[in-house]
Formats: sequence, structure tokens, C-alpha cells
Amino acid sequence: MARTTPKTFGIELTTSSQRIMADVVPTGKVRHFTMIQCTSIDASNDALATVRWLNASHSNAVNPLLSQATVTAKDVIPAIVGAFSLEAGDDLTGLASANGDIHVTVVYYDEDAV
Repeated sequence: MARTTPKTFGIELTTSSQRIMADVVPTGKVRHFTMIQCTSIDASNDALATVRWLNASHSNAVNPLLSQATVTAKDVIPAIVGAFSLEAGDDLTGLASANGDIHVTVVYYDEDAV
């Protein structure tokens, strides 16, 4: 059995829906997420966070993980509780109520699809 090494990736969200990861899940892979969290990086204002996954096998159907969830100033909330996986072509997107107020951090690993 191949061992996988988790990777961490993060991005500040804007008010327009954007890709959170650098790429969609590659062909022949399954991407396992062990953590997705949204952190408010505004010192004085609450912000809203939206995180979704797009299902490539169903015409990129939008599936919300968080939908305009309030993140209190200088606080953090989980976007997922427990692990989940995406298949080849699936994508992870997000947006915030104000540019640069929310930072999303993900911990994930890719493995070969069986």
C-alpha cells in the first residue's frame, strides 16, 4: 500500500466565486480532504464564508459545504467535520462577503483511484 503525505494549501477569498485549490482533481486520482477551515483575517469585522464543491460527473453541480456562514472577527470555523473525498474533475470553490476577509486552509492528499 502506498503511503500518502498530507499537503496544506491556503488562499484568501474574494467576493467572486473562485477555485480554492490550484487545480481540479487530476484524472486517475481521488483527493481526500482531512480539514477545511475558514479563518477571519479582519481584526474588527465579522465576514461570511461560502465553500462549495463542484461535481464534475454531474455537469459541475454545486454542492455547498458552507453557505454564507458567519466567521466572527479573528475567529475560525470548520467548513467540514470529518474527512471527505472528491473524484477526478471535481473542484472546490469559495467566496467571502468582503475581499480578503476570509482565508481558507485545506489539508488534503491525492491517491490513485482504484
